[in-house]
Amino acid sequence: MKKLLSLLLILVSTCLFAQNDTSTTFVTTQGKVHFFSSSPIENIEATTNKAVCVFSTKTQKINTKILITSFVFKDKLMQEHFNENYLESDKYPYGVFNGEIVEPLDYSKDGDMPVTIRGTFEIHGVQLAREVKGILTIKNGQPISAKAKFDVTLADHNISIPAAVTLAISKVIAVDLAFNLIPYQKK
Repeated sequence: MKKLLSLLLILVSTCLFAQNDTSTTFVTTQGKVHFFSSSPIENIEATTNKAVCVFSTKTQKINTKILITSFVFKDKLMQEHFNENYLESDKYPYGVFNGEIVEPLDYSKDGDMPVTIRGTFEIHGVQLAREVKGILTIKNGQPISAKAKFDVTLADHNISIPAAVTLAISKVIAVDLAFNLIPYQKK
């Protein structure tokens, strides 16, 4: 838990720079990220409920960080292989997305707002420019949740699949996320 709180504080300070207006900052330390790989031999999926996200309505910047070892699989051996052989989580412990919402948003209107987020996605030590489509839900003038879906191509991030298991693991992984946001309270 201390690791997670430290991570949140680092993200908040990174996202806000010298910004003192905490009324425009929203966070989560329990964001849900799920991925799914479909192949002819088996399906692989895992979920974490420990993603950290900081969002500023003033700058429209989003900073997200996920500890790779926080993903939980139904099969523990699969989880071990994921961390040791594919994502090498001891060498590359985090997945990171830093971006900005492209569209100007009117926070006075409640509802589900389609958004485009442009930024940099880093996993397995490889940073790539990404554009992610999502939905930001606004209620009472504040963002309360964010959802998005996108695909990750393993080769784009230098994630190798051994020849012996190429039919068991898809080359493209479907990722979806759901974050419930709360106003950041400076302590």
